[in-house]
Amino acid sequence: MMRIILKEDVPNLGVVGDLVSVKDGYGRNYLIPHGKAIFASVRSVKELEHQQRLASHRRALATVEAEKGKARIEGLSVVMSAKVAPPQFDDDGNAVQEKLQRLFGTVTNRDIAKVLAGEGVKVDHRRVTVKDSVRTVGKFMSSVRLDGGIEAELPFWVIPQGAADVEAEKARVEAAQVATVKEAEEAEAMAAEAAIAASQAMAAEETDAFDDTRYEDD
Repeated sequence: MMRIILKEDVPNLGVVGDLVSVKDGYGRNYLIPHGKAIFASVRSVKELEHQQRLASHRRALATVEAEKGKARIEGLSVVMSAKVAPPQFDDDGNAVQEKLQRLFGTVTNRDIAKVLAGEGVKVDHRRVTVKDSVRTVGKFMSSVRLDGGIEAELPFWVIPQGAADVEAEKARVEAAQVATVKEAEEAEAMAAEAAIAASQAMAAEETDAFDDTRYEDD
């Protein structure tokens, strides 16, 4: 085993500035060559204490930078233009206009990282989490994991490619999304009520059948 000081957050290991022990191969062949950690010498108590102070200093600096990054990310207004699928047609050949147009493909964490890079914020795509599957236009949420355990929340809009009025289109897709969710909830509630009514009717029929059988026996 070897001791190292983390230069950035490493999942399931520690956060930037932590002094941790890892297997030699993991440290020498991956963490240190990739710039994620540095050697931590433990030849003397004094040196170890110094390296712990160094670790604390690194953590404090990383937290300050992460807070700046969080403020910058959360101050962005991200609008992504995407190609949407062509409208479907009904039996009469008329185009059926969908409230939420479907996308060609999906928007992923790589896309968000690319947008952030365009804004001067370089983030590994693996630190970005898109909270829903983005397959339609609408408003969605993502989060960006920064150093020091800091997390930034980043809302973003996906609108059809070529939209003339971006702000109007943002409002339209967001309203359509809310309406679609409401319709789905109402349909689910109606289905649940229908299922309960059907169950009650079946129970009543079984009771009537039982009563008829009992009278016949008498």
